[in-house]
Amino acid sequence: MKRFGDFLVNTPVALVVGCGAALFAVLGLVPALREIAWVLLLLSALLTACAVAGWARTWTILQRRIDELAETAAAVHDTYAPVELTLTPQEEDAEADSRAAADILERFPQDAGITRRLRVEAEVTEFPSELTAPVTAFLDEHLHTSFEDPYAHRAFMDLYRSTRALADWIEAETEVHEGTRSVIPGDRREGGWQSFAEAKRAGESAADAFLRHRAEFSRTVLVSRILEPEAALEEETRAAQED
Repeated sequence: MKRFGDFLVNTPVALVVGCGAALFAVLGLVPALREIAWVLLLLSALLTACAVAGWARTWTILQRRIDELAETAAAVHDTYAPVELTLTPQEEDAEADSRAAADILERFPQDAGITRRLRVEAEVTEFPSELTAPVTAFLDEHLHTSFEDPYAHRAFMDLYRSTRALADWIEAETEVHEGTRSVIPGDRREGGWQSFAEAKRAGESAADAFLRHRAEFSRTVLVSRILEPEAALEEETRAAQED
């Protein structure tokens, strides 16, 4: 009903004709005009017919236009592709920092792998592949890694250098004997057991530096909000479960 009322209001010609027909009908009932009343009533009927015809034609045109617009809207909706917002350069850098930090903490979880072994055991003389593989992978895959955050980048470089020093010590001071990589004993060294003791002290120093810089890196990425505490804990927990 509201749409029909809007239609009448927005159809000026038909509305004027209709009003004219109503006016002639009223005038036809006036006693002073009875002699020409039949003429006025005839005109009123004609104008009413014109009004009805005008309304019908306009209504048909408007309905056709509404149907066309509905079909066009449906076609546009079917082909509509949502707009995807792209990251700003700053957001892309932050996302890259977050991915790199998560990967590093996943490789060196606090309570699993080489981090746990070096932290818990007083003397580590054997280095099976499950301990050394993450070290080698980290050094290879993060050779060109950098962080946009300067504090995180400094902590990362300290961790990378200490990891490289630990890997170099393992390479130089251990050997694979009977399928197990372990520290070369004194009886197979040129310097004897004194050389073994020196190598052991150097290894402990390299391990301490690795653990210290690993902890500092973890603290820095959390303080800098590169990783949320929940995300960092999730990465470490997943890595520990895999180990």
